[in-house]
Amino acid sequence: LVSRSIQPEDSTESTKFVPIPADITTGEGRAKVVAVVERLCNEASQRKQLRFVVHSAGTIEPIKSIQDITPEDLRYAMSVNLEGPFFLSTALHNYMVPPTLSDSTSATATPGRILHISSGAAHGAPPVGWSIYGITKAAFYQSFKVLDRELSSLGDGGNVRVGSFKPGVVDTSMQGTIRNSNADAMPVVGNFQKMKDGMKSMPDQDGVSSKARPPPNGALDTPENVAFFAEWLLLGTTDDEFANRDDPNEHDIRNVALYPKWIPEENLPTPTK
Repeated sequence: LVSRSIQPEDSTESTKFVPIPADITTGEGRAKVVAVVERLCNEASQRKQLRFVVHSAGTIEPIKSIQDITPEDLRYAMSVNLEGPFFLSTALHNYMVPPTLSDSTSATATPGRILHISSGAAHGAPPVGWSIYGITKAAFYQSFKVLDRELSSLGDGGNVRVGSFKPGVVDTSMQGTIRNSNADAMPVVGNFQKMKDGMKSMPDQDGVSSKARPPPNGALDTPENVAFFAEWLLLGTTDDEFANRDDPNEHDIRNVALYPKWIPEENLPTPTK
């Protein structure tokens, strides 16, 4: 778990998660992450493999008119939304390749997967005020296509795959930033407050949050529900399904055709007659 401000108490008790306070927009921060991964992969008698990398961090700031955007604004957003994830992916590639054939674990090892959490703002013009977010997320989307094409065939034992998906509108800290925006800079800010309010009318989360469900209409989705979709992509798809290379778009949590693949039958919408 990598974050600029993460603390040991912020992580779960699972031995599969290690908190790493690092800023991946800097070379020093990425080197810190790589050093920890290298130590963990080589601390046992048999080399371990980094199976998954999920790029979920991003920034929507600054939300303001394109007339007020500065070169520094664009550079910062690009460093967070594109540069950091891109160079961390390439730096971690070697640790995601399965162990060598001489390793007894290689028979069951499979190449690692890198998952981009994208945004609908990467496709088409985003809401007014989101110019930098839309531009940099579009670059992030393109980077997933480029990374998958090259990492999947890079050197012996390559085939590390890269996938991407749109999570919908989710109740995250970024949503708080959006709702606190000035209506002059972002005229549709009220729509997002309505979606936050819409969560109050959603079914009781007890007994629902433990299983995946369709993304809600008119309300924010929960991060936990998005995690179910990400889990299916990482563990329940073939390499080609995961990368989705021939699709001009990317996976979308709101794609009804995918519902039966990641949502249990009892939570699927009732078919209309």
